[in-house]
Amino acid sequence: MSAQTSGISILSGTDRLDSNSYRLAAIYERLAMDAGHATDLFSLRDMPRDLDRIGPYGEPGLEMQAIIDRHIRPFDKLVFVIPEYNGSFPGILKLFVDSVHPSDLYGRKAALVGLSDGRSGNLRGLDHFATILNYVRVNVHWHKPRLMAFSTLLDKEGGLPAWAIDLLREQITHFARF
Repeated sequence: MSAQTSGISILSGTDRLDSNSYRLAAIYERLAMDAGHATDLFSLRDMPRDLDRIGPYGEPGLEMQAIIDRHIRPFDKLVFVIPEYNGSFPGILKLFVDSVHPSDLYGRKAALVGLSDGRSGNLRGLDHFATILNYVRVNVHWHKPRLMAFSTLLDKEGGLPAWAIDLLREQITHFARF
């Protein structure tokens, strides 16, 4: 593992444009910065658009390597904001993890935040993803906020209700000590 900062890299776990995951990741980044943490925000929509340039079956392509070098390697803590897709998490997120060499993940710490328009807040997807992270030796934090019926939570300005903000702040506080 290369040199790391004590900052937090926040990854929006979908490649869909105009996604609620990115909205939530941006809110999370603002809250983490307000708490005094150095942050980085990356959306999977900014990944290369073809497998040859991603390189999941060998060495990553140059574009993907630049993403890893900027958004993974420098950070000891990663936050994944993960929407529910078909009862789990998006395939693009699995492709992303498959494109990062396990040595670039080993020993890092991760926090997970789930969101869905359904009732579970992506509980199953968070469990699936935590299992994958554990397999590549990432330590997953116990506090996993799940925001259900997410589209109904956003106000006209794109903000969240106070209870949801408090839930995210609580995770940020605990994750900082993790």
